[in-house]
Amino acid sequence: MQRIFAFSMILLACAGMFLAGCESLNGPDAAVDEAATITESFEASTLDGEASILKSAGVIVDSANAFLTLRWSEESGRFQSDNTVKGHAAAVAFEKPTTLRDRNALGLDMGEVSVLNGTNQFDLPKLTNTLFGVRYGKFGGPRGPKGGMGGPRGGHGGPRDSLFAIVNIPFIGGSTYQFNITGSDKVAAMKLDIKAPAQLVQIAGLANKDTIDATQDLTITWQGDATTNTVLVLAPARKHGRFGRGQPVQPIFQRVDAGALSYTISTQTLQDLLNQSTAKAFSLHLSQSVVNEIIDATLGKILVSAGTDDQVLLTVK
Repeated sequence: MQRIFAFSMILLACAGMFLAGCESLNGPDAAVDEAATITESFEASTLDGEASILKSAGVIVDSANAFLTLRWSEESGRFQSDNTVKGHAAAVAFEKPTTLRDRNALGLDMGEVSVLNGTNQFDLPKLTNTLFGVRYGKFGGPRGPKGGMGGPRGGHGGPRDSLFAIVNIPFIGGSTYQFNITGSDKVAAMKLDIKAPAQLVQIAGLANKDTIDATQDLTITWQGDATTNTVLVLAPARKHGRFGRGQPVQPIFQRVDAGALSYTISTQTLQDLLNQSTAKAFSLHLSQSVVNEIIDATLGKILVSAGTDDQVLLTVK
């Protein structure tokens, strides 16, 4: 009898905890619980994410033979608002113009690649793999922002992203940064300059994990460099699944007027966004970029860009 009574008490305790959990999901902590179970579906910090941003800004990226990028953000890329500015760089060159999603395109050996700013030099990690060739710095896999077969974050022998976050390049607004390429038998030695935006872009009026009403238009405001290419990215969030991250979702890219300092997202757009995912949340990215296009006699078109990003995760009531 004592065992039966004890077992019954355990069941009652478990039931109590279950009911408490159900109450929290329907109470004021519901938005926090929702945010804790999801992951971002877009990362501006990847090379493929950068290419998508530039393409949305009107830059013809598919005819480029090389991409060299610098990006800064106060976000870590996983919605951790620690107010620490983090900068990263990436570089890749191809034998012929190709899209970054072409998993058969192999990156060329460019020797050593570093980023110079004044007297400071930041050497980019050189990564070689039989599936994606040679690439430098931090970037996503050839098949998408999160990597894929053989991609830097994917499986099948691809190195993980943690290996790419070694170099943190400080942000100096309006400063000139230089990519220094030592060259190889495939790529000539060269030095390419890019000027950083005057200031970091910052979303105003919205904080990370704020809750919004998706039945009404959402107006966002920001501070930043009014002379840059500015793109708004709305990415449906994905719940952490038992066997992965759920079905694929498609971010919405919208070029906006940097000088306007505000943009209104329609209710219909919000609904279209949320219909892609079971998670009642989405990430809002704002990216500003400066782009230089260089034509090299041997390599072809090179795109050099420097940009800043800000993002918030918004839950929906």
